[in-house]
Amino acid sequence: MPIVRDRLRGVLMDHVTTARNEIEPLLMQLIHQLGIEGRATEMAVCRRIQRYLRTAKHNHELARPFSDLSTTANVCFTLPGEANILLERIIEKAEVLVREMENRTDAIH
Repeated sequence: MPIVRDRLRGVLMDHVTTARNEIEPLLMQLIHQLGIEGRATEMAVCRRIQRYLRTAKHNHELARPFSDLSTTANVCFTLPGEANILLERIIEKAEVLVREMENRTDAIH
């Protein structure tokens, strides 16, 4: 399984673990915030993304939750205030991780 050096702790971790550690806590906050705001549809979409993230075992299995995040942010719905800020942070972290995975893949070939 490919590994990546964690930027904060300097330990080696695989991309799936990194995605869970960096994205899932923010996703949980977003789901909570959406619940407070009564946005059931958006909350359901985020729960589905969370489920895909939790069940991923290999890097290629991250494609679906990352794609759904991007689609959600760009096409499906807009979120007000704090929820939008959380979604933007999640997207930024996912984009960084995708770039790291792409760089790792380029280095192998």
